Amino acid sequence: MNDWQEDEFIPKKKKNIKNADYLIKEDDSIDIKSDNHESSNILDNNSVEPSIDYNPFVIDNQIENADFVIEEEKNITDNIIDEKEKEPDNTLDIAINIENNSDTSSPIIDKDNAVVDSTNKDLDNQSKKRKFILSDKLLITLFVLAFIAVCSVVVKAFYLGKKVENYEDSIVTIEKKADMDAKVYSSQELDNKILKKVAASELTNCINQKIDMDNLSDGIKNVINEINSYYNKSNNYFSFAYKDIYTGFTVSYNANQNIQTASTIKAPTDIYIYEMASLGKIDLEKELTYTPKQYVVGSGSIQYQEMYTKYKTRDLLRYSTVNSDNIAHNILMDNYGRLNMLKFWSNLGTTAIFKQNSNWGQLNAHDALIYMSELYRFYVENDEYGNALMNNFMKASPKFIKGKNNYTVANKSGWYGSAVHDVSIIFADNPYIIVALSNTANENYTNYFNTANDLAYKLHTEYWKYKMSLCENIKQY
Repeated sequence: MNDWQEDEFIPKKKKNIKNADYLIKEDDSIDIKSDNHESSNILDNNSVEPSIDYNPFVIDNQIENADFVIEEEKNITDNIIDEKEKEPDNTLDIAINIENNSDTSSPIIDKDNAVVDSTNKDLDNQSKKRKFILSDKLLITLFVLAFIAVCSVVVKAFYLGKKVENYEDSIVTIEKKADMDAKVYSSQELDNKILKKVAASELTNCINQKIDMDNLSDGIKNVINEINSYYNKSNNYFSFAYKDIYTGFTVSYNANQNIQTASTIKAPTDIYIYEMASLGKIDLEKELTYTPKQYVVGSGSIQYQEMYTKYKTRDLLRYSTVNSDNIAHNILMDNYGRLNMLKFWSNLGTTAIFKQNSNWGQLNAHDALIYMSELYRFYVENDEYGNALMNNFMKASPKFIKGKNNYTVANKSGWYGSAVHDVSIIFADNPYIIVALSNTANENYTNYFNTANDLAYKLHTEYWKYKMSLCENIKQY
């Protein structure tokens, strides 16, 4: 049974019953007063009905002058009806049959069970309505809770997405470059035992002899002058570096000034994870969960997939390097730790990457030379993990720097607001590294990378010309 409606239980006329007043009060009790005796029964939440042995009616055959005054309160009747529904077998039913044609006719009262025929159907209808309302309210409540949960995820994702949009849209102004003269030096060369199918292996003894940095050929000097001339035209032509992998011969321009990493940070991240996997410290088959925290807009396809999807580490590394997937990068960073990567790369000599409390941070050309050199070393020394990793870099896209003479290129490029970079290994007969960092997103950055590529190729050619002239003129370029 359910709600009693107020307008259905207030009689149009008062009925007279001798010596009895029924008052249903607002204090959740029913008081019955009589001239001859006083009896009371209180119905509250702990007692559903009076006992069957108790009969509140002391009525003769003739009932006169009784007033029914029903003062209803919705919350009282709700409690009474709810309790009646819980224990229907213990209820005391009251039946009062009142003739419709007479205002003064006496009701017929059954002392044990009385059913109000005129209200029973209404109560049944109200019971059905109340059950429907309750079920409807439950459905609405569940819907609201689900809606709130979905909204919280969407809002958080939108907030994080806006952060990345701001990140991707940020425009950097280069006020001044730290160094405006190209530097020539010889970094530590690779041991010739790590060479893999390069022509320089035939001239090991000659090649291992370092050239005199103060006595460079005119060809090398001319290319260095071209580098200075071009890069000094604009602060947006930010940094340049060339390195011959085998000998370590290096020419760099503004190599130690930091700039935003953009997606180039994915290169040292993925190299670190593969190296740890080769040591048994990371399982590439381990599944990692994509959470709302890692959502970002931008490059990659995971942003269109369902959250809480699990991905193998190996697959995330491929997405990160090949497709430059931002979410894959965030998942890897969150699970394998920026500080672990900072320690690893700092020990190898980097000065900028992973130092900021961010999955992105800053880099410089000096750091890029270090991690791309390490990539090549790992590729040569580790056939299983090194080859798999290098294969990802060879498939990476986009490639702003194209290989001359159809040379294979392994690279990691990045675009961050106005910053556009490419860091590449060129698989020439003697492999070399190009680092081209720029702030040219609002300019013709294609022209910038073509120029950097040309300058590096010229430098590499002139270097090996001079080197071979010192080694009996054996062609190695």
